[in-house]
Amino acid sequence: MFSDRRYNRKFSNYRAGNYAVPTIILINVIVFILQQITTTKGSYGFSYSSVTYSFALIPEVVVKNYEIWRLFTYMFLHGGFWHIALNMWGVYLFGSMLEQYMGSKKFIMLYLVSGVFAGIFWMLFNLGAMSVCIGASGALFGVLIGAAMLFPNSMIMLLIPPIPLKLRTFAIIYALIETFSAISGFDGQVAHLAHIGGLIAGYIIMRIMYPKEVFDIFKFIKFPSIKGVQKNTSVKAPKGWKMTSASATSVDEILDKISKNGVNSLTEEEVTVLKQAREKMRSSR
Repeated sequence: MFSDRRYNRKFSNYRAGNYAVPTIILINVIVFILQQITTTKGSYGFSYSSVTYSFALIPEVVVKNYEIWRLFTYMFLHGGFWHIALNMWGVYLFGSMLEQYMGSKKFIMLYLVSGVFAGIFWMLFNLGAMSVCIGASGALFGVLIGAAMLFPNSMIMLLIPPIPLKLRTFAIIYALIETFSAISGFDGQVAHLAHIGGLIAGYIIMRIMYPKEVFDIFKFIKFPSIKGVQKNTSVKAPKGWKMTSASATSVDEILDKISKNGVNSLTEEEVTVLKQAREKMRSSR
């Protein structure tokens, strides 16, 4: 009964020989080296890279010249060492754990679709402008939200400040920061809208691919209940079982709750129901 639950099957899905994360990092590094090789000093002290200009996401160029490929190529370009270093560190950190569960092909699909949608989302708010967007951040945010939905209770340590956080908490905080930054216009050099687009794409993809296995990262948004309306909590007891007032929630629902939120999320009543079910199983053997 307990051995076939989703949270027991989850870690049996781990695969060996994954190649997506190292391949993505290698491609980004190679492209970054090409950017440096092709960079020349222009007038007024500005630097110019033919690789960056040819493949960056520039809304006006995409629309007027139909250069749709820029929605794909821009995510492999970076503006400096720390830009690529932080993005690739995030791909390695969150991508490795996610690829182990999803497999390389599905992970690549999540990464690329998140990046493309991030570019489209950013471009929608920058049409008619000569703005330029480069970087893997949009795709990375899709990976981040995916990891947080599959492994919500995994702990990570922040660098500044050095405090531990659950992955789901980290993802929610980051989503709120990016939303605030996009609305307020804070740090206009960062494509916050692309980050939000990547988050949205990653969330939708994970909900479609794993509808019963992921933690709903935005479930904290709750609607107020209407007074006088009660949920139907009637549950038929299995043959030979006695239904008590404490078992208003079925054992199946409790096990699903453990799968999504962990054992610590159970109430005292739910723990009691689970213990009663376990004792009943033992006595019936």
